[in-house]
Amino acid sequence: MPGRTPTTTLREWLARMWGALRRGRRDRDLEDELRLHLELSAEQARRRGVPTAEADRAAVIRSGSLAQGMDAVRDQRGLPWLDDVGRDLRYGLRTLRRNPSFTIVAVLTLALGIGANTAIFSLADAVLLRALPVPNPHELVMLRQRGPAGDIMPFTSVAAESLAGSRDVLTGLAAFRPVPSAHVTVGGETELALMQSVSGSYHAVLGIRAQLGRTLAGDDHDGVAVISHGCWQRRFAGDPAAIGRTLDVQGRTVTIVGITPPEFFGTVPGRQVEVTVPLAAQNRLPPNARWLYLIGRLAPGVTREQALAALRVRWAQLSDSVLPSGMPVTLELDRGAQGLNELRREFSRPLQILMAAVSVVLLVACANLAGLLIMRSSVRQQEIAVRLSVGAERARIVRQLLTESALLSAMGAAIGVAVAYWTTDLLIAMMSRGRTPIRLDVAPNARTLAYAFALSLITTVLYGLLPAIAACRVDVHARLKQSMPGGERTRRRWARVMVSAQIALLVVLLATAGLFVRTLHKLRMVDSGFRQGDVLVVNVSTGSAYRGDSARALYDDLARRFTALAAVRSISLSMDTPLGGEPSMISNGIRVAGRPADSAPAPRVFSNVVGPRFFETMGIPLLAGREFDERDDARAPRRVVISDGVARRYFANEDPIGRAIVFGDAEATIIGVAKDIRYTSLRAGPALVTYYAARQETRAPASTFLIRTSGDAAAVIPMLRAEVRAAAPALPPPSVVRLDDHVAAGLREERMLASLSSTLGVLASLLAAIGIYSAVASSVARRQREIGVRMALGAVPRQAAGIVVAEAFGMVATGLAIGVPAALAVAQASRSVVAGVLFQLSPADPLTMSAAVGSILFVAAVAAYVPARRASRVDPVAAIKYE
Repeated sequence: MPGRTPTTTLREWLARMWGALRRGRRDRDLEDELRLHLELSAEQARRRGVPTAEADRAAVIRSGSLAQGMDAVRDQRGLPWLDDVGRDLRYGLRTLRRNPSFTIVAVLTLALGIGANTAIFSLADAVLLRALPVPNPHELVMLRQRGPAGDIMPFTSVAAESLAGSRDVLTGLAAFRPVPSAHVTVGGETELALMQSVSGSYHAVLGIRAQLGRTLAGDDHDGVAVISHGCWQRRFAGDPAAIGRTLDVQGRTVTIVGITPPEFFGTVPGRQVEVTVPLAAQNRLPPNARWLYLIGRLAPGVTREQALAALRVRWAQLSDSVLPSGMPVTLELDRGAQGLNELRREFSRPLQILMAAVSVVLLVACANLAGLLIMRSSVRQQEIAVRLSVGAERARIVRQLLTESALLSAMGAAIGVAVAYWTTDLLIAMMSRGRTPIRLDVAPNARTLAYAFALSLITTVLYGLLPAIAACRVDVHARLKQSMPGGERTRRRWARVMVSAQIALLVVLLATAGLFVRTLHKLRMVDSGFRQGDVLVVNVSTGSAYRGDSARALYDDLARRFTALAAVRSISLSMDTPLGGEPSMISNGIRVAGRPADSAPAPRVFSNVVGPRFFETMGIPLLAGREFDERDDARAPRRVVISDGVARRYFANEDPIGRAIVFGDAEATIIGVAKDIRYTSLRAGPALVTYYAARQETRAPASTFLIRTSGDAAAVIPMLRAEVRAAAPALPPPSVVRLDDHVAAGLREERMLASLSSTLGVLASLLAAIGIYSAVASSVARRQREIGVRMALGAVPRQAAGIVVAEAFGMVATGLAIGVPAALAVAQASRSVVAGVLFQLSPADPLTMSAAVGSILFVAAVAAYVPARRASRVDPVAAIKYE
């Protein structure tokens, strides 16, 4: 149109939108105006002598009816398509309200499918996608140094100070180190909290401003601290006067100078930092200790590749002074938007697998609903035929049916988001079944809600489009004559196809879940080499309150107190608990005293510091010699117990008892040989381990009690905590866990996959059972006359039930014929992803596949039982009379 501009178009569109939103009031004004116009026209005719009835009729003929006039003006001033949508929504709601049972089943099916997807996505978003709550997180980079074995190592303080001078590519560089179990005392009450030591540039590099007070600065030294918003609320009740108060952190008194914002948790996702202190608080560490993590912010206009190239030049110049040992390392520069995200490394693969699994569940739900809608469309054929006969377009009816599907999806998505919000807490608790609790903010955010909205749109198309098109393929004349519509057989066939599709998807899901369940079972059946039952692991954190001789005296006192308990059979101390995480002491091999060094590559040897009766308490058999006792103290020559693997590796057929080995720069005499155990992981084979006496080791003290009980271990836990409180009232309560739970914490990835995939498998099986039941029940209702005739001609109830069961298992057989090859193909395609999770299993394990097929046959039998029983009880006379 000439003279029409975008501004004019926008203004007209906004005016139409405003008219549509204020339709009620404007319609009343329009009706009054049109009615007045008709009355004025009729009044003019009456003044000319026209009778009243004729004048009114002539006014309507000349101006049109009131409804026609209102429709014409409404189309000009409003948005007709919006009115159509409103009418479709109102009609859809009335239709769904008339069929409450179908609506409830459909909404719950979608709620479970969308809720499961949204819950896993919320977790994946928090772990894999969400950036640190800081300004411009994409500008952050994490510096890492990778050793020759591919392991990531922290930096020394010398390296941190040297790299901090790279101002040409980084606007700032900050060093930090989390301290998981720091002693924090406020008002005489001590608790364990996550503390971190940071450089003075930490908050400035991240761009964090204090909620109250100030953040740490470059000139801050030991004696000040910044606390989190949560700590401020919990320990100081949100009192602004907390600024200037003092805390006791690891035996040092510090003054609170600031409080961080509520959303800031630190630079380690999954961990909530409570107290932040300057690095000067850890000045006891030697300069060459590798303990710091580095995070920096790129300078404007500098890419990550350019910064890495410049930093590597500087790194090459500093490597000799930074690494006195000459160990070759490589400097790397990773994206730092997520900080030090160890959760990403640990849970990235499980979350990707679970996202694929919940997608399969959603497809099963969509196939289920598509089948239900196709069967329901047969019931609505008369309604649709009437609407088509009076002039409705098929596209208009398809839109109406899709609107009903969209309403179901919207209601299912709303309930699904609520379900996801509730279940994500359970998922985090499942992830946290380790040695360190995980804290994540999984509250619904814009990205999660957008994902749920996108799922509702996708599901609307997936399960609603085909039934809507099928419903409109109706012979109007045949349907109005109440004869069998030509498309009825096609609809029944598509309904069976949807059931078979559910079975095929279910095979893939159950086979995958079975692999994870069997993996967990196999790992639990692995012989760890020690007896886990009835053993408690007691970790007494002394902090800075007890050091040196005072700490040793405390442990001796606690050992006497624990031993005096009637339920305690034996007690010992250990530096590391087997299968309890990364070992503290690792050496690239040992050397036999008096023998030249072996030219072969040195294996990794783990070392542990243990107390008397360690092997008795742990249930590790001694194959030769003796274990440590009271004679192995600081006055005696240094002694060691070796594992059987060490004896075979270094002594072959010789007797190692009495021989000496050199570990590092210290020599020790072998007094015993213990059975091999799995030390780092149940997946790894038996490790090479050397055990040293706790009373002879001062540099690496044994601080974990191992207690074997004679009865229920859980009943002893309150007694142990009471003894610790009596011996050291100022210490926080000790951590007490069962040894089998402690070992199981290393299987949290496998346990998470097994439990969640099996739960999803049960959910998908339930949906498939509903689909099979609906299809078979509909068939029984449709074939009631046929079954009655068969029984009238002599068929027994068992034969009638067999017809129904045969139909159900025919659909199942089709699904299995598609699903089993599909599951094998998926297993082959995902071999690189799944193989790292499985243990002693092939992705195409025949036993697991057989179990999945057997489970599906059982589900089909249960789903077909009620319709088959109903078919066997059909009264032939009543069925024939009904027809």
